[in-house]
Amino acid sequence: MTKTRALVLALLLLPALAVADVSTSLRDGNAAATANDWPRVSALVDPLLTQQLGRTDLAEAHRLAGLAAFFTNRYDEAELHFLAYQRLELDGQLDPSVYPPEAISFFANVRQKHWSELRALRPKPKGSIWLALLPPIGQLQNGERTKAIVVGSALGVFAVANLTSYIVLRSWCTRVAGTLGNSATCDDDVNRYRSASTLRTVNLLAGIGVIASYVYGVYDGVSGYRRRTREMQAIPYVTGSSVGISLSW
Repeated sequence: MTKTRALVLALLLLPALAVADVSTSLRDGNAAATANDWPRVSALVDPLLTQQLGRTDLAEAHRLAGLAAFFTNRYDEAELHFLAYQRLELDGQLDPSVYPPEAISFFANVRQKHWSELRALRPKPKGSIWLALLPPIGQLQNGERTKAIVVGSALGVFAVANLTSYIVLRSWCTRVAGTLGNSATCDDDVNRYRSASTLRTVNLLAGIGVIASYVYGVYDGVSGYRRRTREMQAIPYVTGSSVGISLSW
């Protein structure tokens, strides 16, 4: 019974030990890379690439393997490792404060060379351009909740004011027609001429407010959707001392 329990315990501990071993190898590999000991980096990370690793650990192993291959003049192998790393980490970069410009440039060239493939791996933006035409839904689609509340509130307030003033005016005033044309009379039991004039102004301004809020909401929704689409298709790059972004139009 004791041997059986020990065997079960060992089997349960194997995954944890394997994870610890991978973490140790990657940590030691980074330390060796900092010391420019590239043969040791290869000795530490190459065996990891034959194992079943998590996405993050696999990406880091490819990054270190790519650096080791580059600094030992195995450029084709370095390109394969850097490409594998960038497939796993679409925004992954080499730190220009740690690695020399030639390594940064090589890494950037790999990204540019396989730019179409890497762009295709990026998640497509959710939502639809048509929803951007329906404020405040367009703002919610763009993840701008506060702006959606502001735009939606403005539309609601102006719409209610416009509709309410219209209904009240309809109840106060009667359309009449004569030889001189059409007009409205707003005299019932009480003279409401002045109040009706004020209410007409409110109705007009509220109508303008509805139109202005809607136009702004559409413009903002479409602009935000296009901006979000460009950001999701952007591929940042670093070359030497410069930083930039490649965009798909």
